[in-house]
Amino acid sequence: MSSKEEIITANLNDPQKQAVLHNDGPLLILAGAGSGKTRALTHRIAKLIADGVPPWQILSVTFTNKAATEMKERIGKLLEITEGDRLNQWETTTGSLPTMGTFHSICARILRRDIDKIGRDRSYVIYDTDDQKRLMKMILKEMGIDEEELKPKAALGYISRFKSEALSPKEAEPQATTARMQHVIEAYKKYQKALFEANALDFDDILLETVRLFHEAPEVLEKYQNTWKYLHVDEYQDTNHVQYLFITMLAKKYGNLCVIGDPDQSIYAFRGADIRNILEFEKEYKNAEHIKLEQNYRSTQVILDAADRVISANPNRPEKQMWSERKEGPKVIVQEVADEKKEAMEAIKSVEEIRGKGVKLSDQVILYRTNAQSRLLEEACLRRGIPYRIVGGLKFYARKEVKDVLGYLHAILNPNDAVALLRIINIPSRKIGLTTIGRLQSYSTANAITLWEAITQIDFIPDINGPTKERIRAFAELIARYQDKAQTEVVSEMTGHLLHAIDMEHWLRDDSEEGEARWENVQELKSVMHKYDELEPQTSLTSFLEEVALVSEVDKLQDDSEALTLMTLHLCKGLEFKHVVIAGCEEGIFPHANCAFDKEQLEEERRIMYVGMTRAQTYLRLMCANTRMLWGQSQANAPSRFLEDLPEECVERRSDDLLSAFAWASKKGADAVGTGIHQSNHGNDLKMEFNQDIDFSDNEFSQDIEITEGCRVSHKVFGAGTVVALRGDIVEIAFDNGQKKHLALSIAPLKLL
Repeated sequence: MSSKEEIITANLNDPQKQAVLHNDGPLLILAGAGSGKTRALTHRIAKLIADGVPPWQILSVTFTNKAATEMKERIGKLLEITEGDRLNQWETTTGSLPTMGTFHSICARILRRDIDKIGRDRSYVIYDTDDQKRLMKMILKEMGIDEEELKPKAALGYISRFKSEALSPKEAEPQATTARMQHVIEAYKKYQKALFEANALDFDDILLETVRLFHEAPEVLEKYQNTWKYLHVDEYQDTNHVQYLFITMLAKKYGNLCVIGDPDQSIYAFRGADIRNILEFEKEYKNAEHIKLEQNYRSTQVILDAADRVISANPNRPEKQMWSERKEGPKVIVQEVADEKKEAMEAIKSVEEIRGKGVKLSDQVILYRTNAQSRLLEEACLRRGIPYRIVGGLKFYARKEVKDVLGYLHAILNPNDAVALLRIINIPSRKIGLTTIGRLQSYSTANAITLWEAITQIDFIPDINGPTKERIRAFAELIARYQDKAQTEVVSEMTGHLLHAIDMEHWLRDDSEEGEARWENVQELKSVMHKYDELEPQTSLTSFLEEVALVSEVDKLQDDSEALTLMTLHLCKGLEFKHVVIAGCEEGIFPHANCAFDKEQLEEERRIMYVGMTRAQTYLRLMCANTRMLWGQSQANAPSRFLEDLPEECVERRSDDLLSAFAWASKKGADAVGTGIHQSNHGNDLKMEFNQDIDFSDNEFSQDIEITEGCRVSHKVFGAGTVVALRGDIVEIAFDNGQKKHLALSIAPLKLL
């Protein structure tokens, strides 16, 4: 073995070494969570170069440009390539590093060079999401299709799905089985024609047109086949059909294709990912070598055994058994709590407990299935003074749909709030455009009146046509009507009627996952409102808006430098944390209600749980609530079926509910461990533990502390003070330092004195 080879294969386990030493022919690397797949891939590429394969003959497709950059740096270090040696391999055949990048970045460069071979101009532009929306909006308008009937974003979602399956408008026609889908297909035809005329491509076209180029210009395909004789694809389980076609065509001549991934971590079907690409790789490449990376460098064996048991219930998956040298570790805690408020409190309490063991907040994460679940967790963080960051999304009260509903409530409370009026006047769409709004504002300024007064005087404003005036008049009547309702209906009831009146549900839900999430967030906002159901109607509205304002103000003070991470399970792939909490492990939430009658979706939900569990290095907690107010409704769901699959020897079950402990135990049988009971390390000796570590007298933490007028409290920042007034969830406190503050009980870190 040469010294270079020794350096490259040093510190690799046997399967990794096997993957690195494999040279020609197809190779499937099944790489379990935390198994060092990036290391195997980079060392494999470095070994090919060390063996004399010219770097420019190697292509590596990654799922992010960041991953490509990191791999290049690692290969450079392994081969001791200096910055000066790193020539642009796209412009020369003497570059020191292989071609690496995402499908999109690689295909975009191919098209810049060769798209003219299929009659397109090489100076094409790429339309971003906003450009696409504007174009689709124009097309639907030309077709005479109302936005209420088919939103631009929904139409683009369908088109993207067609393109990820490599379907042209003509090939997609058989799917036009409803009036709506007929509109979509017609819009697809017009959209592609408009893109062609504008010499533009959207993101999906970058891949699709490259495949078309390879198909229609075989000499171009051959050029790239001869350029890239060794192909590598990371995260192969997440490829869609058009990506599969691109790679298959490139690999056809030499067959040196190495794919790496894990079917158990395929969780992006909604983006068009096709798990069959990896599952059927060996059928397609009969002579493929198959290597499993089963040693995990991230988690304890306890966590791996628990995760493996959950995923093993999925059929038709390649068998693999993850193992770790970290044999010992804390058991997986399965915690059942009374409701969603207790869940948030206990989740944050566990974060503080683990922080007390020396684990930084930035090494901890709380995961959840849907965005709407973040709201109570955010409140619990604020209450405890825990800095937090929401990854891949906005904080709850910063989300557009939430701010839109709040805009209506602000306008109802105070119609002279011009900012609120401008936000909502065309939401949902009333066909009141910017020109009309400009004329309303000009009239308001010229006559020294408020925007609301201008709206109510619409008949006197020139240059606005009759139908538009009618729509503005209807908007004004709507606000006035709900001003009256606010006098007799509490905020939750009034908002429910308002959302129905403006058909907000139809406006937000557009057959996309995003639309579903937006509507769920609005429903979750109603959950907050229910706290004020016992107040006088007008007071319930003002108190609710006051709380929201206070939450927003506290958010501005947060320092995220050392913060707890809150994120959805879909976003956590590729990350790792010392402590992971997965909230909402209940039927209908996780697994999500959408998969109730869909076997494939249920299998994907199970993979999502597996991905979430395998993010944990040392501590893992799975939480479920007996009842949950979510999306504006109270639900009592059974614990998630995934919790039933956990091996009892890996689990410590805790519960607030004594009866539930026996229910769990009876379900599992004589050898089982009930909720609230955990199995000790001494043989089969069972001992009960009904949350003995929870101090129910901890006033500082309980959200249900009895605060009354005149009582003494302390605040982490303002010190001691006296409660002078209480209105719903808003408390007014005169602090001993002379300050008087209005605080929301749901977030204020208060302690009774």
